[in-house]
Amino acid sequence: MAPHEELLRKIALVRGRWKAFLWLRGLAWILGVMVASLLIGLLLANSTSISGWALTGLRLVLVAAFVFTVFKALILPLLRTPTDTQLARFVEEKNPGLEDRLVSAVEAIHKSKTEQIAFVHLLIKDALDRTKHLRFRDQVNKRKFSTFAGLTAGLAVALVISLYISSLFFPIGTVKLLAFKPPNVDAFELKVTPGDITVARGSDVTIQAVAMGFDPQRAEVHLRYANGTQWEIVTMEVAPQNVPTFRHLVFNLQESVHYFVDARGNRSREFTIDVADLPRVEKVDYTYHYPAYTGLAVKKEENATDIVALKGTEVEVTITGSQLLSGGRLVFADGKSVSLQPNGEKTVTGRVTVDRTTTFRIELTNTNRSKYLGLEEYSMEALDDQKPIVEFTKPGRDTKATKVEEVFTELRAEDDFGVRQLELYYSVNGGAEQKVDLFASKGEHPKEMSAGHTFFLEEYDLQPGDLVTYYGKAVDTRNPANTVSTDIYFIEVRPFGREYRQGQQGGGGGGGGDQDDSTEALSRRQKEIIAATHKLVNNKDKFKEKEWKDNIHAIATNQSKLADQTTTVLQRMSRRGLTSQDKMIKQLSENLKAAIDQMNPAAEQLKAENAQAAEPLEQKALQHLMRAEALFNEIQVTMGGGGGGGGGARQSAEDLADLFELELDQNKNQYETLQRGEMNKGSQAIDEALQKLKELAERQQKLMQRRAMQQQSGPGGGSDQTSAQELQKETERLARQLDKLSRENNDRQMADVSRALQQAASNMQQQAQSGNSQQQQQAAQQALEQLNRAQRLLNQGRGGSMDERLAKLQEQAKKLKEQQSKIADETQQLANNSVPAADAHRRAQEINQQKDGVGSELKSMTNELESLSNSQENRDAANKARAATNTIKGQQLQNRIEQGRQILDNATPQNGYFGYAAQNERAIEKGLDDVQKQIGQAASAANNSDEKKQQNALNQLSETLQRAES
Repeated sequence: MAPHEELLRKIALVRGRWKAFLWLRGLAWILGVMVASLLIGLLLANSTSISGWALTGLRLVLVAAFVFTVFKALILPLLRTPTDTQLARFVEEKNPGLEDRLVSAVEAIHKSKTEQIAFVHLLIKDALDRTKHLRFRDQVNKRKFSTFAGLTAGLAVALVISLYISSLFFPIGTVKLLAFKPPNVDAFELKVTPGDITVARGSDVTIQAVAMGFDPQRAEVHLRYANGTQWEIVTMEVAPQNVPTFRHLVFNLQESVHYFVDARGNRSREFTIDVADLPRVEKVDYTYHYPAYTGLAVKKEENATDIVALKGTEVEVTITGSQLLSGGRLVFADGKSVSLQPNGEKTVTGRVTVDRTTTFRIELTNTNRSKYLGLEEYSMEALDDQKPIVEFTKPGRDTKATKVEEVFTELRAEDDFGVRQLELYYSVNGGAEQKVDLFASKGEHPKEMSAGHTFFLEEYDLQPGDLVTYYGKAVDTRNPANTVSTDIYFIEVRPFGREYRQGQQGGGGGGGGDQDDSTEALSRRQKEIIAATHKLVNNKDKFKEKEWKDNIHAIATNQSKLADQTTTVLQRMSRRGLTSQDKMIKQLSENLKAAIDQMNPAAEQLKAENAQAAEPLEQKALQHLMRAEALFNEIQVTMGGGGGGGGGARQSAEDLADLFELELDQNKNQYETLQRGEMNKGSQAIDEALQKLKELAERQQKLMQRRAMQQQSGPGGGSDQTSAQELQKETERLARQLDKLSRENNDRQMADVSRALQQAASNMQQQAQSGNSQQQQQAAQQALEQLNRAQRLLNQGRGGSMDERLAKLQEQAKKLKEQQSKIADETQQLANNSVPAADAHRRAQEINQQKDGVGSELKSMTNELESLSNSQENRDAANKARAATNTIKGQQLQNRIEQGRQILDNATPQNGYFGYAAQNERAIEKGLDDVQKQIGQAASAANNSDEKKQQNALNQLSETLQRAES
């Protein structure tokens, strides 16, 4: 390296060190301003009183400060780049012994002339010799350099920590200040009620804080009374609301109080509650005068809060105040009011008709004409008169009988206020509907009533395959009356001397048992259509208009498909020449044709949304299908049983059976849609009720624990009293909802759950009114037991106890795995080119139809497993059920089923997709096999547990206690 280049390199080291120092110093300034701006900005932005324009101004000021600092502390100094001569002079100043040798050498380099080259060379050589031991990198103040380096690092760490802490303790201010597009200031707010108010002396005041736009874990209210100087800090109670809500009850307020709320660094402004000598409510009594048709006596309720009564009930409201009263009002939330008249020195009364659900507050006027509208909101809930519960207790299912048998039926109904009528409607072979009056009250209306009717089948001139359909109606005492119908039931006429299985399916399912014989498939599916149509006709008021139309069009589609399916069977019989081989087969085909002639008009009526007109046509179609079914069975016995039919006859019977099975298996699951949808809707309602019950039980348990701790440590606050009242109200509300649901679905077990909840609410009320702590504790424990009992009953209503539900799931998983194995085998045949290319697409579509059923069943099974995994009945079994759920989700079985559908839709013998499809179906088969084993383990755990016996004992004990108390 040339001497002059070496000297300039040393000067460049000084320049680099100088720039590094400028960067460190500038960054220190910038980070320092950022930390300070962040702290100041967060404190200001976190305030609820800051307006939108002020927030915008604050953000602009902080950005301006940042830009100014960057320019002043970093950009401007870096722009002032020193020359080599200036840097040399800087080094000379630090090292006076150089005596301008370094400056002279640098200047000579930049200003040298040709004739001075020798002289410049000597200057450079002399400068290099004199600076040989000089550390150019250390010419910039080493201590300052280290100080700014440490300061920059420290401020960077401080900035990161500040951002983290601010997100925890100042979430609102952080979002307002740092968001690229700041939200509306009003989106983040701590709404505090009642704010600045004046209340009557001695009032109880609830301070409530609602966090809007953020979710604090806790909130504290700061209180300072008029005669005090110190702020009292009280942790507020979390209220069960959708948005974060906190409450604190101030009892018996005798003096003014200043207060504010702090929720995770977000502080409200300061409010004042002033106290004045105004009239306040000390006691509220209700006297209920029920509608005459209910037969209920007048009921008086003292120290009451909410009005809950049947629509049309007149309630006499009596209010006792703290002062002499001259009048008052009930002020409703909808703007209406009811005046209260004086009825004694401190008492006012008024009458209100329960005709809507709303809330109201009480305004009192004293003799000095001072008015005070109380803060407490009371609710008025108008209950609808629920419909009766009606069901057939005998036989309670579809039946088969010979044409000379007697079939006894018993109809039972119950209603809160009395049953007026019981009626039975029946039809023979889809003919005109006949009515039988089973019961009509003439005096008192019984709340429960049973009545019977015997069908003497020989009176109707029936033959095998004919049928009688029937259903019941119950009418209550309301005006206008509520009328409820049962599901439709079937009496099938069977031949003499033949062995047939008795139908064990429940009514209304249309024979929806586990019979899969092709001989019964057509009639069974027609029953499903009849049952679904009957439900739509009798329960039209339960459906929304669109939902009702969707359902009736779905039934119409199913009726059309069944007609097409039956037509296909008939055509295949004709092509094979079966109708000409035997007289009974010919009769069978004629009945199938007659059924089709009824199905098509029925489908048209359903498409026109005329369900009532479709019913007799559907039943006529069923009559012919059942006659065809009877003939089919006769053919199988006489021709296929080896009883003289000969080889040709036996072959005809086998061909006929194969023909039915071929067609009916293809659409095995398409008729289950409506029924499954109804089951899912009911299951969803039960799931929601179970979740709410669990929440209520947990809150009751926590309330009991808090009160036990307060009894040990001293008297407690009123927030627990408020929580207890809310808990009681929510329990009563859920009881009413379940009672309504039980009547809509004719579900007696749901009614038992409602009664358990009503008893729990009654126990909660006793808890609030009991005089000593022992009685309170006993009432609270009874309330908790009733809540737990309601949970057990509701769980049973989902399909039995845990071991029963798992047993059903085990059987379902077994069938599902068998279905999938069949699908995998058929797909493998396509992959092996064992199917003619012309039929490959059709076979693939048939497989996809089967896959639809597997996917639907797997979804249903997954929902049930998820429910069982949350059960408290047996944790070991619940954990194993959860493992099965995880397998379904982890192996993505539902997604694989859908992927398999798509592969088969696009597969051809040429593109090789059938091979991929076969691999996919085998993977699904293996996954379902794993699920089946895990469900089996869960079922074993449920059966081997002692908890089942304890549960049964608890149920029996609870029922015994319930009967004893009533």
